[in-house]
Amino acid sequence: MKRVLIANRNEIAVRIIRALKKMDMESVVVYSDADKDSLAVRLADHCVALNGQDAGETYLNVAKIIDAAKSSHCQGIHPGYGFLSEKTELVRECENQNLIFIGPSSGAIEIMGDKALSKKMMQDGGVPTIPGFILENGLQNIEELTKSARELGYPLMVKAAAGGGGKGMRRVDHEKDLISAMESCAREAKAAFNDDRLLIEKFVENPRHIEVQIFGDRLGNLVHVNERECSIQRRNQKIIEECPAPHFKPIQRQRICEAALLAARLVKYENAGTVEFVVGEDDQFYFLEMNTRIQVEHPVTEMVHGVDLVEEQIRVAMGLELTLTAEPTPMGHAIEVRIYAEAPLGGFIPSCGSIRVLSWPEETSNLRIDSGIAQGSEVSPFYDPMLAKIIAYGTDRNHAREILIKALEEVVLLGVETNIAFLLTILKDPEFIAGKTHTGFLEQRGLEDRHREEMQDFSITDRALAHLSLVGNRATISTDPFILQIMEKKA
Repeated sequence: MKRVLIANRNEIAVRIIRALKKMDMESVVVYSDADKDSLAVRLADHCVALNGQDAGETYLNVAKIIDAAKSSHCQGIHPGYGFLSEKTELVRECENQNLIFIGPSSGAIEIMGDKALSKKMMQDGGVPTIPGFILENGLQNIEELTKSARELGYPLMVKAAAGGGGKGMRRVDHEKDLISAMESCAREAKAAFNDDRLLIEKFVENPRHIEVQIFGDRLGNLVHVNERECSIQRRNQKIIEECPAPHFKPIQRQRICEAALLAARLVKYENAGTVEFVVGEDDQFYFLEMNTRIQVEHPVTEMVHGVDLVEEQIRVAMGLELTLTAEPTPMGHAIEVRIYAEAPLGGFIPSCGSIRVLSWPEETSNLRIDSGIAQGSEVSPFYDPMLAKIIAYGTDRNHAREILIKALEEVVLLGVETNIAFLLTILKDPEFIAGKTHTGFLEQRGLEDRHREEMQDFSITDRALAHLSLVGNRATISTDPFILQIMEKKA
């Protein structure tokens, strides 16, 4: 390959552009009307307009993506994550058009994209799975369904068999709430994925979300690159990830990585993938799902192991042998935070507008910034509100945490509200410092409520001064529209 089309946007598009430059390959970025002035467009070697605003008519339009690749004389397509990255339609069209898809086979995507099908395959193949059953035919026999759920024991988790991203998921604590939870999950799943099949599973109390990075090539080589901890989640969406998992014993790492490799072998997996597990308070782990793409949180693995996973993706797609070694040893610790354009005081609703002022801390060997924005960028309502990721590396977990806190406090980002102050609240929490995290951590610690209370304690003048200051905690207060008005008047 000499030229690759990036079928994505924002920070992952910028990340892929940088990998291609390292490999002396040309990048072609597609863009919607809303992204015509984006950082990815500014950095790419070539650009192709998709002519449209929302994702459905642009980044999710397979025909437009294929046409863009052919018209710009690309040999391959990198889908990034989200959008078309786990859609078999794009893989098959690449095969039909003699384009290299930088990712796994359509067969692996199809199997692992179906929670019901993948769970059965894992069970049959010997990978530990959460006790439960698949509901294939809707709510036809409520009496039998209720009995099966009672035998499984409450609390239970009802979730969509297709899709992901937290859609179509409900925890059920009491039998009286089961049917209504299933009906709402089925409706949500039908609307989001056009598939209303459900899974009913035993709820694992206070689980940790642990995922294993795996990588395979076309020559039959398959390796893991150890685990990541992704337990800090808000409404089933990850916001802080780290590598390696805190307090994870070597024998735990060995067993969960072996299970991840077994899962990957069952589908003859190629390229980058992530096998996700939940780990209970008793340290028992269970297969959750497999993401058949590069992950948002891949930088923490890269920093701890000294690898470039995107470059490895491109090599493997070209038929080259993996350069990753089997069973690498993690060195040091890395923590990543996701910066979102959202309003904490407004219930974390997305915040749109123009980036008026932007200043990142200086990148070093201990600090990495994966950003999709620049000063003047427009944050539109059409896409996911993630703006950037900051990744800190240290000799140990606390060292990485301290570097990350300092970096976040140095960020100047004006024009939209962000979750930066909320991230700092989490990083400074005593239980987070102790590494006692699980997927219900934010709720149990009451961190969202605590953060809102802290925000409300600031007067309008205090907030404005916090933003106008050029030293200290410049980014610890979210930007509100009225703060911008004060700043404009002062200017």
